[in-house]
Amino acid sequence: MRRIAFINEKGGSCKTTLAVNIAAYFAGQKKSRVLLVDMDPQGQAGKSLGFYVRDLAPNVYDLLLDPALPVEAVIRPSQVPNLDVICSNKRLSDFPVEAAPAADRERRLAKKLEGLGRYDFVLVDSPPSAGLLTTNILLSVEEVVVPVNLTYFALDGCAEIVESVERMRRDFGKAVLDIVLVVPTLYRPTRLAEEILEKLRTHFPEHTARTVIGYNVKIDEAQSHGKTIWDYAAWSPGAAMLESLSKEIWRAKQP
Repeated sequence: MRRIAFINEKGGSCKTTLAVNIAAYFAGQKKSRVLLVDMDPQGQAGKSLGFYVRDLAPNVYDLLLDPALPVEAVIRPSQVPNLDVICSNKRLSDFPVEAAPAADRERRLAKKLEGLGRYDFVLVDSPPSAGLLTTNILLSVEEVVVPVNLTYFALDGCAEIVESVERMRRDFGKAVLDIVLVVPTLYRPTRLAEEILEKLRTHFPEHTARTVIGYNVKIDEAQSHGKTIWDYAAWSPGAAMLESLSKEIWRAKQP
């Protein structure tokens, strides 16, 4: 089983867009068994798949705080065959305070995900910030995909993730944790975007994705309808970009 987190500690990088649509691609096109875990208090991964997450319970917040609650109690099937979801909502914002006294506060998610052998992939959507939620995510996965919107502060976001991965190795003994892809997103054909893209390729020559995700309105429309791009506009340029990236991630850890 591969465990992959989509992380950038800055907002607006398309983490949720990539996590949801790549999960759906693996499930629908590759016929893999996929679990998507939403660890963002905004709950947008669940919303993107048509769930009304505002009052949905139990959810990932309950899972992380209740030692007796089994993970099966919060897993829900999506409309995409082979794709299950653990949803989130704003209650998750309280987790860092509620869990602060617990000795195992950094490993709550990892413990809950142990033994999910029936899945081929566990994909995790992350909050746009550092902190206890992100630490839980990094200690529960082995691969990290870093979406980076091509703006002035893009390299800062990447540097922060590299530092976080190193901290997991140093402070928590997390030996198997690799940044497998840095994905340029929200590309527009401007001089600044080209300069930033070149810097990414220079700083991460082995890990910058060949696929560059440009802005595509059909991707946004799909999310607003609670659908993946494959169900909404499989013929669109947005779908072609996401399919290409999905294939890169699929191959990233293949023998």
